[in-house]
Amino acid sequence: MGTRLPPSKIEAILRDHLHPYRCECQPQLDNSLSVRLYREAGDMDELTAIGISPEQCRDAANLVRLAQELRIELHATSGSLFDEPHREEPTHSTVPPVDASHSA
Repeated sequence: MGTRLPPSKIEAILRDHLHPYRCECQPQLDNSLSVRLYREAGDMDELTAIGISPEQCRDAANLVRLAQELRIELHATSGSLFDEPHREEPTHSTVPPVDASHSA
C-alpha cells in the first residue's frame, strides 16, 4: 500500500494546478481520499472526486497528473474549462451534403 502526502500538501499542489478552484481533501476510512473542488465565491461545489488512491497522492508528479484528470472532468461536467472565453460552436455542418444522385 502506498503512502500519500499530507492532505494540506495535496491541497496546495492541486490548488496551484487548478486555479481558480479551491480544493478540500478528506481522508476516507479505506485510506482513499476525496477531493472537493469549488470556487471561492459562492462556496458551491463544482466537482467532488472520491476514491482517490494513496498512489495518486504520493508525490508532486502524480498530483499533477491527478490535477489534469480533474481538469478534464471539470471540463466534461461543466462544459467550460475555467474562465476560457466561450468558443462559438457551429450550428450547422461546414461539410456540404453529399448528393446521392451523383454517386457511382
